[in-house]
Amino acid sequence: MSKKNVALNSDKKNRQKKIRSIIQLVIVMFLAVMLIQVIFLTEKKVEETVPLDNDEGFVSLSYFGVSRNDSPKYVSKKNLEKQLELLASQGYKTISQQDILDFYAKGKPLPEKALFLSFEDGRTDSSIFAQNILEELNYKATMFSYANKMDTRDNKFLKPKDLLLMQKSGFWELGSNGYRLTYINIFNDKGQSLGVIDENNVPNKTTIEYYNHYLMDFIRNQYMIPSETRKEMETRIAQDYKLMHDIYDEKLGGVPKAYAIMHANALYNNMDPLVEAVNDKQIKDKFSMNFNLELGAFNAADADIYNLSRLQVSPYWSTNHVMMKIRQASKQNVTFDVGDHQLAEHWSVMHGATEFKNNEIIVTSAPSSEGRIILQENLPEKYNMRFAFNGNVVGQQAVYVNYDEKNNSYMRIALVDNEIVISEKLPGAKVVEKERYPLEKIKWNEEEYAFNKATVYSYQDTQKGTRIDEEEYPRNLTQKRVFNITVNQDKISIDVDKVLSKTIHINPQIEGSQIAFGALFSKKETTHEQYADDIYDTLIEDILIKDDNDNTLFTNQYTNFDKVKYKVTTWFNNVVDFFIETF
Repeated sequence: MSKKNVALNSDKKNRQKKIRSIIQLVIVMFLAVMLIQVIFLTEKKVEETVPLDNDEGFVSLSYFGVSRNDSPKYVSKKNLEKQLELLASQGYKTISQQDILDFYAKGKPLPEKALFLSFEDGRTDSSIFAQNILEELNYKATMFSYANKMDTRDNKFLKPKDLLLMQKSGFWELGSNGYRLTYINIFNDKGQSLGVIDENNVPNKTTIEYYNHYLMDFIRNQYMIPSETRKEMETRIAQDYKLMHDIYDEKLGGVPKAYAIMHANALYNNMDPLVEAVNDKQIKDKFSMNFNLELGAFNAADADIYNLSRLQVSPYWSTNHVMMKIRQASKQNVTFDVGDHQLAEHWSVMHGATEFKNNEIIVTSAPSSEGRIILQENLPEKYNMRFAFNGNVVGQQAVYVNYDEKNNSYMRIALVDNEIVISEKLPGAKVVEKERYPLEKIKWNEEEYAFNKATVYSYQDTQKGTRIDEEEYPRNLTQKRVFNITVNQDKISIDVDKVLSKTIHINPQIEGSQIAFGALFSKKETTHEQYADDIYDTLIEDILIKDDNDNTLFTNQYTNFDKVKYKVTTWFNNVVDFFIETF
């Protein structure tokens, strides 16, 4: 290579370094401003006087973490803001830990729609992205934390000075998840025992098949036989609580009143009674309340204050999914998010709830039933419809053609657990499945889409190898499927992702002229009773319906300008997220 070329390459590299450094500096300054606003420029919470006439109970929501943008692990800031703003708009008021104590100990009523809001793991990003939202809504939240994270240099977790400043603002209270997040009795997918490992030191989480949390069991050997005596177990667990107590006492001036034990749903539920007894004693000695469960959003007046429940919001839930969960648990009247009212006017919501936003329609089912919307316009005998389903793979997303609402007849093309299922319903008859076509298997990253494997298990269970069924997909895995459907009097041509093409004949008794979309949870969910979710979100994107003369009958697609704007915004957000994660 010539010297000239070397010089040119060197100049080019230097320019690239300068550009990269400038971008990094801008992003670091942006994040620094955000952090300063959170930690140093926090407003003081204004205490409101609201009527106290609720003696039934309260809703409790918990967020594992908050991210700047969409993430498979954490709820995005925009979704957190939407959810809390919608709750605030219909009268939900946040309550404090003392309000809960007074409610159970003294019978003191709560606000009509009482909400206990919390964030877990003591994550810095949760504080940064939630702070402004709390201030705008004048909401109070509890930040749970692990005691042993306070002395680390890991900036992902809040330090004592941060927590104390947050508490001083009035928008935050402090809670504890315990001393540590450490796994015991770990077995990999080969049935080998890995012993006790701290969460940060697990070598490869995708190969871990069975584990328990540090306080949840005896420490056991490779045959799942206790390797410690009852006295040793009690001493070990008591020592963990003491370490937690001492750190909180030294760093924060005392142990928080609220506790959320890890892992949830284990205490008082199939746990070894000896282990349960020592935990029960330690918790009641050190805390005033314990959010032990993650099974529901509502705590009634007769709930045990040491066995309270919170709904941990999943990142992939729509806003209406959260509202549906709250309604399901509390039986309270809940308002759903409609979104774009102009788009909504074209549709009738028959069941469930629907949000219209940008190029998406999100149909949320009610518990154990189908959500369904119908396009109000009648369509001609011949038309073409193009759209994409982008909901979770595990579930049922359906489109109905030749829909006759009066006679309840239709042809149904459904995407069910990664299979295309075609059914028909004649007037006055039951639904009959006509054809079924499996689609190609979807590749997914086990690290991002991990199954929840914390459970009660035996040695025999550990020797069965991996519990991940190749035919089973994680509930939060999404896959975009593009449909192109042409309706032509007596037949339907169906194309899915340009890899599956079929022509289906229409029974002449099906004479409807409308279309509909449906959302329904997967029946496979019932095989995992503890973690089953009977509410499902269908995402329908980029609908375009044209008649035989290429005239547009309906569309919610982006305009060219909106598409460019969306791509630029997405690119910028991805760049910012990259630097946040990298630096």
